[in-house]
Amino acid sequence: MNTRDSLRPAALLLSALLPPATPPRAAAAQPPVPAVPAPMQDAYLDQTARRLVPAARTALDATRRAIGAHAGTVRERLSFDAPTSRRDRPWMRGERVLGARWSRTAPAVVDLLEEHFRHPGIGPGRPRYFQGLRADHLPVDPLADPFTLGLAPFVGPEAAATAVHSPLGPDAERYYQFRSGDTTALQLDNGRTIETVPVTAIPRYRSIRLVAAIMWIDPDTHALVRTAYRPAKRIDHEVTGVLREADGWWLGLHIDPGAAAASDDPSASQPGWFGQLVNETFTAVLLGIETDISAVTVDFAPARPGQWLPRRVQWTGYTGIESVTATGSVVPTLPFVIDWTLDPEDPADGDEEWNPSRARADALALGNTLAAIGNGDPGDTGEAASPWYLYPPVWTLNLVRYNPVEGVSIGAQIRRDFGWWRSVLTVRAATREWKEVPDLDLTLQRDRPGLRTQLSAYRALRTGALGAGGIDGFPLPIIFESDSLDFHWSTGAAMRFLSGSGDRLGFSLSLFAERDEVIETGDEHDHQDENGAEHDHAAAVRTNDDDETGHKRTRIGAALEWRPWWGGMGQESIGAGGTVSVRGSAGGNAHVRTTIEGALLVPLAARISLGVQAGFANVSGDPAPQDLWDLGATGAWLRGHADAVETSRAWMGRADLQFPVRYARLSLFGDWARAEGGDYHAAGAGLVILDGLLRVDLAQGLTAEREGGPEQGLRIHVLMDNLF
Repeated sequence: MNTRDSLRPAALLLSALLPPATPPRAAAAQPPVPAVPAPMQDAYLDQTARRLVPAARTALDATRRAIGAHAGTVRERLSFDAPTSRRDRPWMRGERVLGARWSRTAPAVVDLLEEHFRHPGIGPGRPRYFQGLRADHLPVDPLADPFTLGLAPFVGPEAAATAVHSPLGPDAERYYQFRSGDTTALQLDNGRTIETVPVTAIPRYRSIRLVAAIMWIDPDTHALVRTAYRPAKRIDHEVTGVLREADGWWLGLHIDPGAAAASDDPSASQPGWFGQLVNETFTAVLLGIETDISAVTVDFAPARPGQWLPRRVQWTGYTGIESVTATGSVVPTLPFVIDWTLDPEDPADGDEEWNPSRARADALALGNTLAAIGNGDPGDTGEAASPWYLYPPVWTLNLVRYNPVEGVSIGAQIRRDFGWWRSVLTVRAATREWKEVPDLDLTLQRDRPGLRTQLSAYRALRTGALGAGGIDGFPLPIIFESDSLDFHWSTGAAMRFLSGSGDRLGFSLSLFAERDEVIETGDEHDHQDENGAEHDHAAAVRTNDDDETGHKRTRIGAALEWRPWWGGMGQESIGAGGTVSVRGSAGGNAHVRTTIEGALLVPLAARISLGVQAGFANVSGDPAPQDLWDLGATGAWLRGHADAVETSRAWMGRADLQFPVRYARLSLFGDWARAEGGDYHAAGAGLVILDGLLRVDLAQGLTAEREGGPEQGLRIHVLMDNLF
């Protein structure tokens, strides 16, 4: 998501958060309960909700009419973290202070008072798109409906106001059912406690134009004291990635809310033919972008008796690539927190240090509660999202790969949405040996804030690459003959428990039962064992259920992976963490496969940093070749060697010295690895982008020449999600 897109609704929130400068009228007497049209008689599930919701609607309208002008200072804070499973990485920490004045009789005036980065994760240079807000980006309505603020950072305030059906809108009964709860005490910012009645708004169907919401209403004045909500469905096929040409190419997200209103995004002009070609290709590469707004909370403050105005708005959620699979790597997401707070004086006075990680943790329970609201009895479902979605072959470039077994593999995917469950079928057809059964993956995933559960059946092509914990997938989308990694087909079923989509992928647990079949790639020098001898694939697996060729086995097992990280997140603070993974299986070739690695990141002078890493990998029992570790092919533990070295036990060490350049970091590194047959060394230089999320290294193997040893040389390695 582009930061400028996120900041676009500043004045909408800003003016919505400001207190009145003219005295509002006193609270009106409780209005009578209005009659509900016959087709919507099922909108209210109890009498308390039937009384409170229309009364809250009337009170909100009265407050809007009473406001003539207001002013104040708004603090805007944003946090975006880079998608990662290895360690915490800040992508951007931004903060700005705005002064605003609004009047019914004059245009809104917004002054930028202060702005700065706290942790610019993309380098020491300041991005051009974080240079402040333009006045024409700011809305003119200071009292916009609070339920339209959820989509406003993504589609603009005008489009959001037209698209979203508010639970307090004049025709809300068409779109929602309402149920009241027990009286709840809420504590306000000034320390005052107020008794409220929570009313749940239950959307009648799944659409990003509806919300699942809880409204805390003052039963005496009918004022809305607090609300929390989320879109009634995950934003997935409504969102596409775009590269825009405004002031240079930059990445953004386009969300189609399905309303007949044009976005007020000033940068959303139609690109030329070249821009359209770039965007079409870019969208095809990014298979299945999803943006889930886990929770939006709006806190109100009393301006006068019976009249409340928004004082704080906070968004928590994530964006990333949809990753519902049992056989491939789970793609971590990019979590974000956006926070707007109004103070009629100076918000710096008494302002506590903002902790976005704590904000996400506090929103976890609320997100679970909102996700559990579900859908009510359907009404007019003409706007409901289709539960089916197809990612066609060829066009979906993210599902194209190359390896010595399949040749070019072309994939397609179809998804069926069941609310907070979804099923995804992925099929990859090979151009080599095309008559064979293709790579298949059918996964049913249950999404909850904080936890994902997957049930899968599959026939998957796998590798034996080092560093792949749990159920192995492909380390890279392109693997050449010289990098062959003991390919094998696995057919089976699995259950996985993963961190929530908005969380760093800190743990995973897998239970599986499968049948494996070894594949010979035909490369005479695919692998060497730790003593430098060429490996004989024909004698690869020997089990009680071997077929004629002795290439098959059946097994059951479990895999656990934990990736902790402690301390600071950026290059300017000390941090430490690592990976612990254990996989064991019984049946054919019973074995236990273990990896332990740790890392320490230490800041030095002048933004220079030193990273050190050490690790140990072991396989015990009766492993098959595909269960062994492969050093040297992918560069995960050893760079600068052309062949994969196969071993049941390995040690490694790595040192990495990084220097800042404009939007990246220059790395000088050295690698050491030991298999049971000897030591291997490498050194080189690399370019580190996004604080280690992506790096390109040029490495030279330094191992002394010996008969049967791996070929050393100058090699380029493209690595992702590194410890530094």
